[in-house]
Amino acid sequence: MDRDDIERTDFPAVRRGYDPAAVHDHLRKLADGFDALEREKASGGLAAGASEQVRTILEAAERGAEQLRAEADREAHEHVEQVETAAKDLMARLEALHQELDRLLEGLKGTAASLTGSLEALSRDVGTLGAGTTAGPAPAPAPAEAPSAPPAADGASRSGDEAGARLVALNMALEGTPRDATAAFLAEHYEVADLDALLDDVYASAGR
Repeated sequence: MDRDDIERTDFPAVRRGYDPAAVHDHLRKLADGFDALEREKASGGLAAGASEQVRTILEAAERGAEQLRAEADREAHEHVEQVETAAKDLMARLEALHQELDRLLEGLKGTAASLTGSLEALSRDVGTLGAGTTAGPAPAPAPAEAPSAPPAADGASRSGDEAGARLVALNMALEGTPRDATAAFLAEHYEVADLDALLDDVYASAGR
């Protein structure tokens, strides 16, 4: 129904009825009220639609903000976990390195102690050998009454103490005596089964 339907004037006329002018005036007022009601309804519909759109936008914005906060929290938590894991791995590596260094230091201490003992023993042996060598080789030359005989030519005066020969060779090597001179001295005064092997071992131990 619209305004034209309300204000229609094509009704059939009858006698002794209502005043047509009054009826028309009433219908015009009714049509005005109907128009006002339609305008208000239309205005209210637009406002309601706009309000609904705003509400939808706000709800979407809130959901987006909540999602962003959740993602930020998750990423922050994951980052913290990664940092903690990396820190734990680093601490474990440092602890393993510290233990390895402790083992190395203990090994070095043991090696140093062993070398110190070996050097002390070697020093005593060299001192004893030096004293014996100074007194021992003197009788080696041939007696004055038989100068033409080569000293110890038949090997009778040479010692069979191979350990003693090794100590003598070590002492001479440590003092810087050339290998050939040491070999000649040992060949003259000691019976050694394998002189070259003994000299190889001694000069290698002396670092020559």
